[in-house]
Amino acid sequence: MIRPEVRAEMRRLVLREGWKIETVARRFHVHHSVVRRAISDDPAPECVPAAPSGLDPFKPYLLERLSAYPEMTAVRLFEEIQKRGYTRGVAQLRRWVFDVRAPRSKKAYLRVEMEPGDQAQVDWGSFGNMRCGATLRPLSAFAMVLSWSRVLFVDFSLDQKTETFLLMHRRALEYFGGVPRKILYDNLKSAVLHHIGTTVQFNPRLLALAGHYLFEPAAAPVRYPEAKGRVEGAIKFIRHSFFYGRSFRSFDDVRAQVAQWRDQVANDRIHATTRERPRERLLVEVPRLRALPARPFDTDAIVPAIVSKEARVRFDANSYSVPPAHVGKTVMIRVSDSVVRVFADSVEIARHNRCFDRRRAIEDRAHIEQITEKKGAGALAVTRKDRIANLAPEARMYLQEVARRRIGLESEIKKLQRLVTMYGETEVAGGIAKALAARTFGARYVRALIDQGRFARGLPEPPEPIVTGRADADAFDVTPHDLESYDALFDDQRKQTPSDDHDPDDPDPDDDTLF
Repeated sequence: MIRPEVRAEMRRLVLREGWKIETVARRFHVHHSVVRRAISDDPAPECVPAAPSGLDPFKPYLLERLSAYPEMTAVRLFEEIQKRGYTRGVAQLRRWVFDVRAPRSKKAYLRVEMEPGDQAQVDWGSFGNMRCGATLRPLSAFAMVLSWSRVLFVDFSLDQKTETFLLMHRRALEYFGGVPRKILYDNLKSAVLHHIGTTVQFNPRLLALAGHYLFEPAAAPVRYPEAKGRVEGAIKFIRHSFFYGRSFRSFDDVRAQVAQWRDQVANDRIHATTRERPRERLLVEVPRLRALPARPFDTDAIVPAIVSKEARVRFDANSYSVPPAHVGKTVMIRVSDSVVRVFADSVEIARHNRCFDRRRAIEDRAHIEQITEKKGAGALAVTRKDRIANLAPEARMYLQEVARRRIGLESEIKKLQRLVTMYGETEVAGGIAKALAARTFGARYVRALIDQGRFARGLPEPPEPIVTGRADADAFDVTPHDLESYDALFDDQRKQTPSDDHDPDDPDPDDDTLF
């Protein structure tokens, strides 16, 4: 039952001010039927004394606690009065606390309008974790919004490091097709190192980026997210409109889906504030943006490293192989979001695809062959074991279990290496994982599990490799010749040398229409 003053206000807003019933219902957080009853012509019921409530004996104590601790929750008060003999539910207590507690004052904000090309706003959003192999990486969304057109750029990353932060800037500005005059940031370490009063010390790498693209970095006031409300709203929009309820196969799948959503939904919708499509407003704003420089800003991470005695360098808990001639030397590792390159004296000596798993050994077969040429068969056996162990996180555990059983480890590694030659690393890694889960150990079990998966996908069993017994011959890779070239050669020869004893008036003996 609503209070008389609330009923009177509902009637005034609907019958005098002309408000819609649904609008009044939203204002007072009630169902629209409550408003309809309030504006009916029936006279207000006489005030009837309220029935005694089971909460009445405890109200003095509750008022005392709320006076001392105004922010105390109804659940906490419920636990306290239960110890004093209260036997009713918590819903009644919540309604009473809502009526008694003074309404919180709300701030009023003045909307700040921007000119085209004047400002963009930037922020990160955290979206849980993404599994990369056996490693959980934090999944983050980078968002940049042009304040006038409301065009949104969003992309996902597996960290919030400075190099990633700068790379996302470069992608966003290229997506917009220009550079705004000012970019507004929150007080994250990638942008702001210190913020004391009006004194702001920006990250030197961000200042280098700003000097390259010629924009002014600006920091929002501390603990005042409303200053960059456009990008704060964009993060919330990404979370509810895109991320919730979707499934993703991999990190690349996340990026592909969000790019499609960004172009087809976020920037193609009718914006709630401007009542226009952001992509259409961008056409007006682009001429007011500063043109992109001819050369993009270098966002790669550059890290010095010393090549270990295994001819490897370490980055982000992974090891990457390099030629053994550089063991013990200092090299520079240049890392992008997809490639790891190693330089010695400004010359690139190794290149690998970046791995976002951890504790993995990424190898180049040419580097391993250079080591085995020097060390002989003993090093080759160790290399085979390492290759099998690095196929998957389960492979190392599988080899440990094999070593504990009456199975020759070296023979098992040779058999698994032969399976790699037949099926490839991905299928063998999957077979090893299934064998480990089923607690069945041996290369023949691994092969059976691989074949089961292949048969289920409609794939045949691969042919056995031909082994000659000579290492150089077995390692030789032969590319089969395309047989269609022989057919073309035969056709050309037949056209050039027609048969002389064939009478053109006789029917063609190869013509099937005679039969």
